[in-house]
Amino acid sequence: MRPPPAILTPGAEVLGYTVERQLGQGGFGTVYLARNAGQSFALKLLHLPRVGERVEREVSILLKLRHANVVGLQGYGLWPPGAPQFAVIVMEYVDGRRLDVWADEENPTARQVARVAVDVARALAASHAAGVLHRDVKEANVMVRASDGLAKLVDFGIGDYEGARGLTPDILPPGTPEYRAPEAWRFFRRHAHSPGAQYSAGPSDDLWALGLVLYALLTARKPFDGADDASFIEDVMTREPTPPHEENARVPRALSDVCMRLLAKTPETRTLSALAAVTELERALAGADTAWDVPLCDAFGEDTATTQGGRDSMDQWLRALMHRPRRGKRAPPPAAEAETTAPGTTVKAAPQPRWRSWAWAMVALALVLFAAAATLRLWTSRVERGASVRQEVAPSGESPQADRAVAPTRPEATAAAVALPATLQEDSATVTMPKNMQPLHPPSKPAKKGVGVMVRAVSTAAACTALACPGPQVRPPPPPEPCPIGALKAMAKRGIDIGDDHPAVFAEGDPRIISIGEGPVEVQVFANWEGLPDRTVLSGRSSVHDRVYVRLTWATTPQGDSFPVCLEVHAEEGPRGMAREAGDESSSRARIWTSAYVKAVAEFE
Repeated sequence: MRPPPAILTPGAEVLGYTVERQLGQGGFGTVYLARNAGQSFALKLLHLPRVGERVEREVSILLKLRHANVVGLQGYGLWPPGAPQFAVIVMEYVDGRRLDVWADEENPTARQVARVAVDVARALAASHAAGVLHRDVKEANVMVRASDGLAKLVDFGIGDYEGARGLTPDILPPGTPEYRAPEAWRFFRRHAHSPGAQYSAGPSDDLWALGLVLYALLTARKPFDGADDASFIEDVMTREPTPPHEENARVPRALSDVCMRLLAKTPETRTLSALAAVTELERALAGADTAWDVPLCDAFGEDTATTQGGRDSMDQWLRALMHRPRRGKRAPPPAAEAETTAPGTTVKAAPQPRWRSWAWAMVALALVLFAAAATLRLWTSRVERGASVRQEVAPSGESPQADRAVAPTRPEATAAAVALPATLQEDSATVTMPKNMQPLHPPSKPAKKGVGVMVRAVSTAAACTALACPGPQVRPPPPPEPCPIGALKAMAKRGIDIGDDHPAVFAEGDPRIISIGEGPVEVQVFANWEGLPDRTVLSGRSSVHDRVYVRLTWATTPQGDSFPVCLEVHAEEGPRGMAREAGDESSSRARIWTSAYVKAVAEFE
């Protein structure tokens, strides 16, 4: 089972680094942009109980590598102090864009693509020379620096090196299935039922993945796109992809040939080494002419649709249109038709029918009348019986919501600027993690100001005016925050739309009351939910207030697939959060019912 990501809010401090925002999530960790002494760094947090030796593996790899095209290690440590739950790897921050985002927004020329490919090939050549395999070369693991277009290879989290002890008993090593080489799939097919069989990846696996990346950069398409997993794997093993220059006429033949040699079906016929790939790419660049400076794809516009031939019938051919691959800046959608709810996600808002407006008006009127009647009944009851109305509230005091990543909070805690210097020898095979780190005191994330917050505040004030709320007010819900990067896309891919909900349980067995506190929490999906199978584990954080609020940000299926999600827990009766059952009035723990619903949201309100 893969680990849940650390959940940090802007302003939180980790080992003296102040978190600004999340940069991304992978299968084994979460990366944040943070600052220390006025300088930006990338902080990668890995969940120790589940990641274990992978931390030492990744740090050991980064200590071996010192290259301009490989992300640099700045320090490492354990956090929080006293009872560490996360390993922290501090790396240089590459101010730029992921390679796929860069290609989509920049609409690069063949010359630009070749230069980026040379950078990645140089990073692999340096890695292989040090005995290190990346094993997860893909667009998401390459950053293109904004200042000069330099490409850097990042995330060696599932890398390997000579002499390292194996960490998994699986037939195939960790990696992204779409980027596995043909020889890996052939080994898998031959040894699927052979106990103890394990495929040993080599430099040629990284080169194959480099070929896939180069192909997508040149054509804006993937070379293999089988209808299902079985046909995709068969295509990878047996089908020769269409050469890039035939797929896209703007691709220079010399660059297309380099790509096709990287995609040869066997290691023996593939480009022999990353250094050889550097040489071939540089040779192709040396012969470049002005055709290499034309953008490889059409820009977005209405004149880029063309009729595509090769259809099954003349009728289909006459009616079918094909859009050539397009990249570059897109025109923003009209304000009346779209509202951006998260980075890269646009939700169209259809006009509401007039009857709905009247319906909402009638509902609002009914609520006002109900509140007035309730006020009258309460006032009459107090006069007649002299009894006070009791409303359960959380004890006043400091909100533990300030800590969203299991860090201890003590008044005497001081942040320590301790990114341990990476000074171990480059031939070090393992790294011993330091055990003494200073305590931290992360500040709260300020509440996002907006219509939703104002509505909640007005609603609360109106309700208390109508119902005569006595004593101190209940603690408000946790502040808003955006969904994890990639969560909306991952849910949509599995057929889960915003607003969909589904049963889930906090604990297996018959429904019952359990005690829950602030911090990491897991729930299980009950029965299949679209693309989420039964018993999928959803990980996130619980926050104890007037109700118990749970925000789930990571899903792990029983088959081991892991991806970000954006789900909130709702009580079975509907409201956001879980009702506090009687028996625990503390500010950090509460008793709740084990059965609930999880709801897909576009952001955490």
